[in-house]
Amino acid sequence: MTKTIWLAQGVRTPFTRVDGGLADRDAIGLGVPVLQAMAERVKGRIDSAAWGSVIPSLRYSNLARETWLEAKLDRTVPTSTVIMQCSTSMVAAFDLAGRLSRGVGQLALAGGAESMSHVQVGLTQPLSDWLRRITQARDWKKRVEVAKDLPQHDIALHQQAIKNRATHKSMGEHSDETAK
Repeated sequence: MTKTIWLAQGVRTPFTRVDGGLADRDAIGLGVPVLQAMAERVKGRIDSAAWGSVIPSLRYSNLARETWLEAKLDRTVPTSTVIMQCSTSMVAAFDLAGRLSRGVGQLALAGGAESMSHVQVGLTQPLSDWLRRITQARDWKKRVEVAKDLPQHDIALHQQAIKNRATHKSMGEHSDETAK
């Protein structure tokens, strides 16, 4: 099926520095007013939405759904989350355009939000595994056994990288290479 898909002008939050003027808002808090403003401009039923971020949070598993619900939009609209290092909102728009071109709805909203002030620090995988094992121990004797198994070098925090694991370059560095 061939169908013309139109992209409308976007709405966005301002940029600020990490820990700057919008530091008290996470990605959901930044995305809600944008989604609400987009929805107010729409004339008709929104059939689906995709929302994205570069760095997912451990506090929620589906950014799109959480943002949609906090924006108090129609709960029956399906939403999906896109996680990418770059072009998240563009990929969300392309995914939705593909759905619309196949006749799955008439109108969709795409976007995303990021709060670099809210990048979480987590536990290393060995420390996370150890904590899981100790909480699963059925009695104190077993917990003491597991407690003895934690090597000192595994006690560390993991800060999520904003660089690609294979290349050790950020999305900005990759974009510079692409532009060259």
